[in-house]
This record gives sequence, C-alpha cells and structure tokens, in this order.
Amino acid sequence: MTVDQIMQQARLVLNEGKLEEAKILFQNILQVQPTHYKAHINLGAILLKLGKLDEAEISFKKVIEFKPEFAVAHYNLGVTQEKLSRFNEAEISYKKAIEFKTDYVEAHNNLNMIIRQNRLLLNIEQAKKSKKKINLSNLDIDIGLTTNPFISKRKVETDLIDELYKINSVELDKTRDIRYGNGRCSDYELFENNSSILQTVEKDLTYIMSQAVKSDIYIIESFFNILRAGSGLTSHKHLNNFDKTHNLINKKYSLTYYLSVGDQNCSKPGILKLYDPDEEILPSDGTIVIFPADRNHSATYGGKIDRVMIGVNFYSLT
Repeated sequence: MTVDQIMQQARLVLNEGKLEEAKILFQNILQVQPTHYKAHINLGAILLKLGKLDEAEISFKKVIEFKPEFAVAHYNLGVTQEKLSRFNEAEISYKKAIEFKTDYVEAHNNLNMIIRQNRLLLNIEQAKKSKKKINLSNLDIDIGLTTNPFISKRKVETDLIDELYKINSVELDKTRDIRYGNGRCSDYELFENNSSILQTVEKDLTYIMSQAVKSDIYIIESFFNILRAGSGLTSHKHLNNFDKTHNLINKKYSLTYYLSVGDQNCSKPGILKLYDPDEEILPSDGTIVIFPADRNHSATYGGKIDRVMIGVNFYSLT
C-alpha cells in the first residue's frame, strides 16, 4: 500500500472509533515518511484521547517542527500542556495558535481561562494577606455552603431573556463538551458584556453567592444555555486540572439561574439531577441553585418552549 492509501485507511478506522488500530497505521506512515505532519497531528490527537500525554506532546511538537504555522498543532499542544498542569507553557501555545489563526475561538477561550485563573490566584493571595493583616487567621469561621444545594430566588427582568438572544452563541452540539442537542450557548465570559441589565444580574448574583458561601467570591466562568427539545447535559462536574493542582476543589462552586424553565408538561421537564447523594430539583422561573463544583449533575429537556438559564462557576476567596 502507498502512504496515501494507508492514510485513507487510517482515517476510516479513526472515524469508526478504533483508536489503537488507527494509531498503528499512523505510526506505520511515519516509519516511511517521518516528516508527514498530517500523520503526526492525527497520532497526537489519538494519544491525547488515550491519555498518553507525554507522547502526544512529542507528536504535536513534531508537527510544529515540520509546519510551524499549523494553528491546530499549537492549540492541541496547549491542551496537552494544560492536562500536564504546565499552564504557563499552555498559555504560550494558545497565543501561538491565535497568531496563526486570529479567529481561533477555542484557543481564545482557553487563553482567556488561563488569564482568569492567574487573576484568581492573585485574588486568593490578596485575601490571605488581608485575613492575616486583620488577625482573623485564628478565628473559627465556618466557610462554605450552609446547605448543599443552596436554593434561592431572584425575580427575572422582562428584558433579560431578550438581551441574551442578542448575544453571539453557538449550537450545543458544536461545543464538544457535556452539552448536547438542539440548543445554543454563549462563551464563558457572559458578564464581560457591557449590557447594563447583565451587569445588574452579575451584581445581584455575586451578592447571593457571597452570602451562600460566607466569603468574598471570584467568578471564573459565566455563560448561558438555551435548551430545546432533545437537548441537555450529561452527568459532569465543574472541576479541572487547575483546581487539583492548586488545591482549590473545596473552594469551587457552581450556580444555575433559571430565567425560563420552558415547558414542564412533558416526560423530560428539565429536572436538575444531583448525585452523591441523589437529589432531583424541578425549578421554577427565577430559581437559583448553588452546589459544590465537585458534585456530579445532569439535566434532560424535552419541552416545546425554550428553556433559558445562566450558569456561573466561582471560587470562595477565604
């Protein structure tokens, strides 16, 4: 078989989800043509999926060696470096990806996340210094949720939902995360929007979050989801390598604010399912639910009317 024929076979096998078989085929190509950057990028992607991070990093660096302007290689290298908890290197890789592809949305999102994470660490350090300065370090202050989950309410402004529909969004199925189906979502910087109504929402939710965890807080992600019939979120947590590396698991929380619960007269009305322990919440318009980010949760929606919610992931600073 020629290299092109092996390449075609490898892609077919890869599309069938046969990762190990595809990996061998791409490796066979590289034995014949060590500079075949397309084989390197595919091999790296497979190794990344298999969790072989050190090997994946080598593959992506090989791609960059042979094709320095290949933005996807820089992006994948950044993802790999993040998984290896080498965040400073990942930041450089994402910037390189954007240099060669200025509209690279995923690279922009990941880079912005690293920038926000660095700000978070500074805020935590400042909070520690302030606590020490006013001599609170020896006081027995119970920080954290009074109830798990913490449930509250906020009246939904008439124009708030209309405002969200004006904001750029993407289809849920294109997010490549736990969201799926016929719906839309924003990026993770919703509260960076200059809308006065969103600034009010941010201010109100910040107060509620601070009261819920009895601490000043830092918002790391803010976004909206619009669910339609057949959409939802598979079971997941809102934790990542950054949280584990910096020992922040017990400081991170998630909030869901239901602006419109949509159509609940159906078999799948969008119940929020929390696990460990199992619990089900059927929200109403204006319901706010806060729970630790390490608690698995899911939701499935089948109604005929759009279900609109705002999500926030945040940290307590003390």
